[in-house]
Amino acid sequence: MKVPQRKYGTIQQDQQTVLQNPNLATHVPLIGLGCSSFSTFFSSSDDDDNMTHSNSGEKATLTAENISRDHPAVVGWIETIRHAVVGRGINLLDTAPWYGHGISEIVIGYALDTILANDETGNDKIKVFDEDDTSIATTTTPHKQTWDSPRRTRYGTLPRTNLIINTKIGRYESDPLKQFDFGYETTMQSVQRSLQRMNCGYIDVLQLHDPEFLLGMPMTSSSEKNGMEMLLTETIPALLECKTKGWTKGLGITGYPLEVQHEILVRCGETFGGDDGMAVVFDQSLVYCHCNLHDMSLFRDRSFAISERIRRDSSNGDCDYDTDIRPTTITTTAQQSFAKFCEQANINLMCAAPLSMGLLTNTGPPSWHPATPSLKEACIEAAELCRRRGVVDDDDGGNTNNNININISSLAVLFALSQREVGCTLIGMKNVEEVDVAADLAVRFRDVDFDFDDGSDGCDEEGVHGQEERQQRWWGNSILNRV
Repeated sequence: MKVPQRKYGTIQQDQQTVLQNPNLATHVPLIGLGCSSFSTFFSSSDDDDNMTHSNSGEKATLTAENISRDHPAVVGWIETIRHAVVGRGINLLDTAPWYGHGISEIVIGYALDTILANDETGNDKIKVFDEDDTSIATTTTPHKQTWDSPRRTRYGTLPRTNLIINTKIGRYESDPLKQFDFGYETTMQSVQRSLQRMNCGYIDVLQLHDPEFLLGMPMTSSSEKNGMEMLLTETIPALLECKTKGWTKGLGITGYPLEVQHEILVRCGETFGGDDGMAVVFDQSLVYCHCNLHDMSLFRDRSFAISERIRRDSSNGDCDYDTDIRPTTITTTAQQSFAKFCEQANINLMCAAPLSMGLLTNTGPPSWHPATPSLKEACIEAAELCRRRGVVDDDDGGNTNNNININISSLAVLFALSQREVGCTLIGMKNVEEVDVAADLAVRFRDVDFDFDDGSDGCDEEGVHGQEERQQRWWGNSILNRV
């Protein structure tokens, strides 16, 4: 069964569906495919034979330079992507140049060659580079193709418009000195390289990748700009230019600290909005580890104020910006949650890491996990509690002595998916089996009306009263009957 879809770039108004954000897809799947799994990022010693590439009889680590579509690991990843998109209806892919330092985007390109239809009309094709721009045309790339090589032929049947492909800019290499680069030229070259690798024609949402690291960096001898100055004078103009060129439809921001995302969104709005109000530069915010069983700060942390300059009336839908920045209807300065801030600013929300990067699993987090020892211990105890208590087996006549163990990972995913304010939850799924497990959980929401107005305003003064009431109502309707 296919994963259910949710309205995303639209809203219900007077019993009609109204296009709220033309830069975003009108619908998104309840879960999206987080594509960092399609790389060597999470390989273990057991995967050594599968994650190496034989060259002249010698083994070498799989990289963007030596990758091939017939490599055993790549074949499995392509099958996983095909199964997710075609078999289970998970038609949103989220990747980044950082994932495997190019491997993830290349693998996605291989998969899309077998999924997407070959558009002979050229409607999904863009010019990868300007012929007059020799600096871009001669730029080297880890991918085997050159910038001016012909577009690869596709052999699938799915129209490009039926797939949502999001990637990022700003974070690239494993070398700490080369890991982050938010400069104008690097950003433009990165987007072209992503388009070339994925052979997808255009990007649906181009995202700023972990800008909190840029804001924490000191000025260097090669740049006299601090982090925020770099974003406002180079990165954001580059992103807006990519949008103007048709390389991307929408713009997004990612990152862990909600306060950093909030600061960037407000500063960008003030900078590009002019004297009479704030404009919305970004269409989407992707947050991670703030919408799960142990951390609901996306809704509970009420420390995000709206800038006093955000007072633009967009009731007539007009927009007088050459860069097609959307105006907002915000007229309040109240402290509120980040989720409410995004709602009022017409910024759509996506979430990732519902398992909190391994915390909410029976096996526990990886050794590098940054959580405090007390939080790790609490999650271990929670997993054990789930295993001990279980749930009543209804098929056994309600016999309380015949319990079924609760899987804390399934519980965590279902909890994350029950948040009405979040359009899509990204989950890393590295093989077909993991795709089916996640998709089966999402299918339980097929009869849930996320657009139903229950009269609650999401978060009240005490926390997440609205969310808790909805979850109690849905859980009583058997969403969690089989965890």
